[in-house]
Amino acid sequence: MAGEQFPKVIDLNVGGVHFTTSLSTLRKYEDSMLAAMFSGRHNVVKDASGCYFIDSDGTYFGHILNFLRRGQLPPLDVCKQLYLEAQYFGIEPLASKLRETPPIIGESRRQHFLGQFPNYFQTMETLIRLATEADYPLKSSTVLICLYRKELIGYSRPHKQARYLKMSSEDLEKGRKLFNVDIHVATHDCKEGHAGLSLGPWDVEVEEKDVFKVMLQDLRKRGYSVRESNEARLEVGKCQWSHEFGQMAKVSCGKHLYGVVFEWW
Repeated sequence: MAGEQFPKVIDLNVGGVHFTTSLSTLRKYEDSMLAAMFSGRHNVVKDASGCYFIDSDGTYFGHILNFLRRGQLPPLDVCKQLYLEAQYFGIEPLASKLRETPPIIGESRRQHFLGQFPNYFQTMETLIRLATEADYPLKSSTVLICLYRKELIGYSRPHKQARYLKMSSEDLEKGRKLFNVDIHVATHDCKEGHAGLSLGPWDVEVEEKDVFKVMLQDLRKRGYSVRESNEARLEVGKCQWSHEFGQMAKVSCGKHLYGVVFEWW
């Protein structure tokens, strides 16, 4: 009940895992959830054996207690999981320390990197949905995805030295000035038409093949068994459409088709 007087030694049941610690340890950071729970202002549920019950995963709670007791940080391989727990329990000093560790720095930089590709995370969810919705009873399913850093690739040779530019359809006006010709992009049977979904264009200096490798890595981290498809019948690879403007300029399609094979057993 509210206003309860807690003993100096506290027996805890955290998601079925039992711990014993001191009241002062739980109250160390007054802005944390644990300090609030054992402040005497709130009801704290007990289990059948009389232990105070915390409805959370007890796997990492011992690391939280070690930090509260002596400022000890966990092994690097559990930093990501413990960071979530530190945020949940509102232990900002621990969360702050964890943000300085390589796993959290790496994950932060990874999220920032992926955020530079338009709709990357939504595209990944759609990719998985298309793979799992395949209505044929095979041991694997293949999803075709079109990736393109820019929609068009232009070349010009104004002074016998090749100049290279990747551009989107919105950059055609710049292309007209660069090539000194009137560019009309012809419609063509682009490989994008064979894809189930597309990702692009993007501004970061990363090639399509490298983005595809990152996507495969992310899928594997989520537990999917995936590989790149090289089946000739799928016509994977770069779209071969191009158009020349005399000897001065050329524009070609910049879209690439990749196949993701999901192995289900």
